[in-house]
Formats: sequence, C-alpha cells, structure tokens
Amino acid sequence: MKERIKILQITGNLGIGGLERVVVNLCKHLNKDLFDVSVVCLNFLGAFADELENEGIKVYLTPKKKKIDYFLFWGLKDIIGKVKPDIVHTHNTNAFIDGAIASILSKVPVKIHTDHARVFPDKKRYMIIERILSYFIDQIIAVSHETKENLIKFEHIDQKMITVIKNGIDGTKYKKKIDIGYKIKKLKLDQFKHIIGLGVRLTEQKGISYLIKAAPIILQNYPQTAFVIAGKGPLKDQLETEVSNLNLQTNFFFLGPRLDMYEILQVLDIYVLPSEWEGLPLVILEAMAAKKAIIATNIGGNSMAIENGKSGYLIPPKNPSILAEKICELLESPEKIKIFGENAYTKFVNEFSIEFMIQEHEKIYLKIMAEKNIN
Repeated sequence: MKERIKILQITGNLGIGGLERVVVNLCKHLNKDLFDVSVVCLNFLGAFADELENEGIKVYLTPKKKKIDYFLFWGLKDIIGKVKPDIVHTHNTNAFIDGAIASILSKVPVKIHTDHARVFPDKKRYMIIERILSYFIDQIIAVSHETKENLIKFEHIDQKMITVIKNGIDGTKYKKKIDIGYKIKKLKLDQFKHIIGLGVRLTEQKGISYLIKAAPIILQNYPQTAFVIAGKGPLKDQLETEVSNLNLQTNFFFLGPRLDMYEILQVLDIYVLPSEWEGLPLVILEAMAAKKAIIATNIGGNSMAIENGKSGYLIPPKNPSILAEKICELLESPEKIKIFGENAYTKFVNEFSIEFMIQEHEKIYLKIMAEKNIN
C-alpha cells in the first residue's frame, strides 16, 4: 500500500452545522498514519475552515463564475487533478452531483457518498441524477436507517450499496467543568429558575415555531422559565416576530451563532429539538454528551439516540401541546431530569463516540481499496 491514502472530502461549505461537523471530525480524527485528508468547499469556506487549516489540513474553495454555476464540476476537476486523491468522499446532493461528475472525469479510483438526510421525496431531477450517479460510485453511506430506506424507496438505489453509519462526536469538551453560575449571569439568565434551549440553524426544518407556541402553556405553570435559541438562519426575523406577537420577549433569548455551545449546554435544564425532519442530528449527540434530558420529535434517526421514557421523550412533530406537556412534566421532576441526563450520557458513550464513527469509515475506505486492489 502507498505511504498514505489520499482522501478528498467534498462539501458545500464548512460553516456551523451538523453535516459540516461530521466532515471536520472525519478530517481531524482519521488515522493520520494511513490517510492524508483534504477538503473542497463548493460554495464558501465557513467558520470551521480555519480550524482545519490550523491542524495542517488543506482546504480548497472551488471557483464559482456566477451564483448558479452549472459547470462547477469543471473547476472541481482541476482541484482533483492537483490533489490526485485515491478516494473522493462527497456529502449531500450538490456535492454528490458535482463531485461524482468531476471524479468520473478525473478517473478517481474510489468514489463514496454520504447522505446526511433530507425531506423525501426530493426534487425529481435530483433523485433521477442521484440514481444515475449511483451506478458510477462504490459506496453510499446513510446516517440513519430511515435515510437508507428513503434512498431505496424514492431513488431506487440498490440496498447492497448503502451502509448505515451512525454519526458520532468527540465528547471530551462536554466534560469540561465551567462556572455555571458565571455563565448564566453572562448570558443574562440569572433571574430565571429554569432554562430550556437548543442550538440549531434557524430554518423551518427545526420546528422552533412549535416551541414558541408551546411557551405560553409552559409559562402558565413555570413562569420563571427562559428559552434559549442559539444559531442563525433565514427564519430569525420571523421567529422573533412570533415571539413578539405572543409577548414573550422577556423569556426568549436569541443568541446567534455560538462556538461555545458546549458551555451553553451546561446551563440548560432540558434540551429541546422539535424538528419536522432529521437524519441523526449531532446536536442530539452533543446534548447526550453533556448529560442533558432531551425532548425531541420522533422522526429520522432521533429514536436511534433517545430511549423514550428513559433518556428523554420522543413526541409527534408539529404538536406544541404535547411538547409543552412533556416539558412541564420534566420541570416538575428535577430528579427525572437528572436520571434522563445520566442515561443519555451512558448511551452516548456506548454507541455514539467519535471513535466508533471513525472506525466504521476507515473500514469502508480500506475495504473498497482492497477490493479494487489499489495499492
């Protein structure tokens, strides 16, 4: 085998998000004695790009001629020509389309794709293109069993091509002890008795409107409750308007994008994720690593992580009344909050560590290289 296997990860960007953090974790934690990893961003670099560069991992940006560049794959082909990777690993639809075409043209030996979950059925043209491209790649990774089933059902991809690898994160920083009282004061939350929150992109997918709708019911029973929302996204103004319309401004705190979410998690009593759809969201794993009781919708891969009634509650999506009921149930029982958090942490350690995710990826990389007799 060569000195090191060259892997080129292709993604839309390295901004703050779950998919992007998976790419970052792969780059940072793959065995450096075996793999030489670099990244291409198709749209823009993002906050995590500097982190990778500081680790000595090369990050490229594909030149775009205009906002919608139908020949983006051509610029990507030039980068592939410089890197000469043994493996190209794409992440989600746009990266798959441009990355697969560029890799085929460049005759990259091994082509792998990860679907990080989306709403199905997707746009028809995307599903047709992905099905066609699936005949030219070696492996598809799905982040949950539901994602795999959707790829089979809607894109008619051969199930033998699809492997499920659960997301994993490095839980080390979530163990870091902080001065919780100081952090609460710094966030201007010290007048509240209970703190509920989440850290996500502010999009329709995440269902934050349902938490806002649930808030009046919660505040009737627990008026000293704060709702903390970290992140940015296209719905920020709309969500703030919804809060204002219900006169909840004194209880809701929009913190914007945060790189200290691992500290903010420690001040929360309950982590809430009322999403309309998901794959296996990293924010759930982060909450588990921080020993948080979790309430999330019973969709996607959430049930792979949360044991209903043991480490949290799984509830129907788009249902603020049940969301409010379960939040109140937990606020009524601090002991249950603690037990759920401990159980969530135990499951995280056993099933969602970064080590497990990395090992599964390394197995696939090495297996396909061996099957193709590439050395």
